[in-house]
Amino acid sequence: MTAATYPIISGDYERGGEASKQLKTLLKKIGADAAAVRRTMIAAYEAEMNVVIHAQDGAMHVAVDPEQVEIAVIDGGPGIPNIDRALSEGFSTAPAEARELGFGAGMGLPNIRRNSDRFSIHSGEGRGTQLRFMVRLRPAAPGVTAPNSVAIQDGRCNQCLRCLHACPTQATRVRGGKPLILEHLCVDCTACAEACPSNVFGFPGQTALPEISPETVLVLPASLLGQLGPGVSFADVEQALAELGFRNVRVSAAWENALAEAVRTHAADAAAAGPVLSPVCPAVVNLVRLRFPSLLPQVAPFLTPIEAARDEITGPHAVFVAPCSAQYTALAAPNGLTRTDVLAPAAIMPALLPRVKRRAHPPAAAEDATVTPLRIGGMDSVTRFLEDVENGQATDCRVVELYACPEGCFGAPIWKTHPALARARAEAALDGHEETGAAVRRIRDLTPRGGLRLDADMGRAMLKLGEIDRLTRTLPGRDCGVCGAPTCAALAEDTVRGETAVEACPYREMEDAGNKRRESLHES
Repeated sequence: MTAATYPIISGDYERGGEASKQLKTLLKKIGADAAAVRRTMIAAYEAEMNVVIHAQDGAMHVAVDPEQVEIAVIDGGPGIPNIDRALSEGFSTAPAEARELGFGAGMGLPNIRRNSDRFSIHSGEGRGTQLRFMVRLRPAAPGVTAPNSVAIQDGRCNQCLRCLHACPTQATRVRGGKPLILEHLCVDCTACAEACPSNVFGFPGQTALPEISPETVLVLPASLLGQLGPGVSFADVEQALAELGFRNVRVSAAWENALAEAVRTHAADAAAAGPVLSPVCPAVVNLVRLRFPSLLPQVAPFLTPIEAARDEITGPHAVFVAPCSAQYTALAAPNGLTRTDVLAPAAIMPALLPRVKRRAHPPAAAEDATVTPLRIGGMDSVTRFLEDVENGQATDCRVVELYACPEGCFGAPIWKTHPALARARAEAALDGHEETGAAVRRIRDLTPRGGLRLDADMGRAMLKLGEIDRLTRTLPGRDCGVCGAPTCAALAEDTVRGETAVEACPYREMEDAGNKRRESLHES
């Protein structure tokens, strides 16, 4: 059994939810089923916020074994004078401050009871509240391994360690003066490339044009059009590409638009609560599969646009220009019908730029204002939003498009033009150009990835978690990254996995020496 206690500070809305977040990490690391994790999180978050909003300081006490998680949330008052009324939906005594922040809808205790397998509450006016609930656990199905395609350029790392703190899944390490990527945690999001000032993290793909035939289909990302300067139309691009031998040119926007329409239709028919997550970005799909598997039912059941394009093109030869490693990985899957070449933008941009013709910049096409999905870009923002969704806090939006890069593909680190300007130029370039694509429904459901769990056996995972906790307490807690791991807890986990040792921390011995000196002074 694993036990933990998390303090809860009354009135601290900024850190409210931190205890339940730590509990969620614990459950995921021992390999608990995603549905049980989500039920636990909704109940734990509501209980924690009840203390933040209504009570004096309290604590969340947790006991976990492979069968269940038991939680007791205890505070020091002011207590609940009428428990039956407090358990009715819609009843709330939240102060104005809480209501202004979106809390106090009167669903806290009802949500806790609804998501628990056992529930009890003891309280009285002036004597605090003791809330206990239990959720039954079961082991999650084994996660599948998944490839990734982030490339590392040798000899460029200056050990600034920014990549360690930028990675949303803690997949990067710096050891022996060299960066490396833990493949089981990497989701191909390129956050490391965005953070790195030395261009250590590169992108795969061919850097020279392949042999082209009259039947070759070239698929360009719409974001590439935004890199060609102002006043460039799609006709200009087609003419320049024809000079290079490409007679059949498609733009990824066709499949992106088709997916957007399919997701809107799906969302209108979906009965489930919470937002429908558009699978527009393969890196975000990877992130959901790894860190938020309980949200997989909310991902619209369609292929990503780049996968749909690959599925639709069945000629003898297709050439894709991929602006990120996630798209490259998606395109690298075996394709028996069509020979597929995936180019890095560097393979085509130097030849394309001198050939495009510039003309007066036309007015941008007016956007259809009737349907406006919520668009969120950047892995930090995406991760924060998915945390809210998993905690049951984002039920007021219907369709969401999540992108690993700010401004979507226009903000990919490989591009130099500002993403907002690139988007405007791409829209101008495509003004008057029409083509259609098709959204393709998945034939297999998405499955969770297994990168977070410590062991396939929940009992062994709990033993490892205890050892990680013990080792973490021996480390200084600086989370500086000097050891090559992003946090002290990550170094302890790497040690338990057998990948390094806690002695990699250069401050560990300094801390021990300092403690001994303080003890010596105290004794004298």
